[in-house]
This record gives sequence, structure tokens and C-alpha cells, in this order.
Amino acid sequence: MKVLIAEDNKIVILGLKKIFSEYPEIELDIAENGLTALNFLLKHKSNLPDFILLDLNMPIMDGIEFLSTIKKNDDLKSIPVIIHSTSNNISDIEKCQLLGCAGYFVKEVDFTKYKSNIKLIIEYWKQSKGHKVLKNLDNKFKKTS
Repeated sequence: MKVLIAEDNKIVILGLKKIFSEYPEIELDIAENGLTALNFLLKHKSNLPDFILLDLNMPIMDGIEFLSTIKKNDDLKSIPVIIHSTSNNISDIEKCQLLGCAGYFVKEVDFTKYKSNIKLIIEYWKQSKGHKVLKNLDNKFKKTS
């Protein structure tokens, strides 16, 4: 499994690295802003992440601009994007939903709660990855029938 994190806060990055270190089977890539994340995806089109964990408030290219950009790109639009932000502004949540995010959660101040949320996301995508493979095989079978 492969995950891309787009996050500019160094403390949050350290926390995420600690959480993901409990999952050695996950290949983790980190970009410190949306533009760096976009360039990473474009460079690695043959090995895209299973999901993206995206902060909204970043320099250079923020999360909403990044999400809007990848959802317009045929090669990237199917990557699930989960927003993790300090913003609980309903406008931000609605924008992200309209742009096609796979989920949105507000970053917890309490690290134990934050860790629990991240682990739930990881476990969900680990389980759903198998279903995606089966769905893709099912779609291929239907096309050949």
C-alpha cells in the first residue's frame, strides 16, 4: 500500500510518521505543499498512491486548489483524497465534498484521538484496497464477456 501525505506542519508530519511507522507495509511519501504533491503525482503516474491525506492550509498551492486540480486530471482523479484540516468551517467541508474528496476530518489537538482517527483511515483503506482489486477484476470480466 502506498500513501501520499500533503502537509506543511513539521510537528504534524512527525506525528504522522510515528503513526505510519506502525504499518511497515505502507510506503509513505510526504509533500510539504500542494504543488510539490502534484508534481510528485505527475512524476510517478505509473505508481500512484492508494490514497492521499491532504491538509487544506498550505503555502504555494493550498489543499482546495490541489484537490480541484487533480480531480480535473484523468490520470489522477480516481485517487481517493482524505482531507485532514484544522478547519471545521462548513464552507471548506462543502467545497471539498463538491470537489470529490473521499472524506474530511478535523485534526484533533489530543494526539491520542488524532492517532486513533488516522489508524481508522489506514485500516479502512487497507481493507477497501482488496475490494478495489476485486471490483477491477469484475469490471475486466464484464468487458470480455
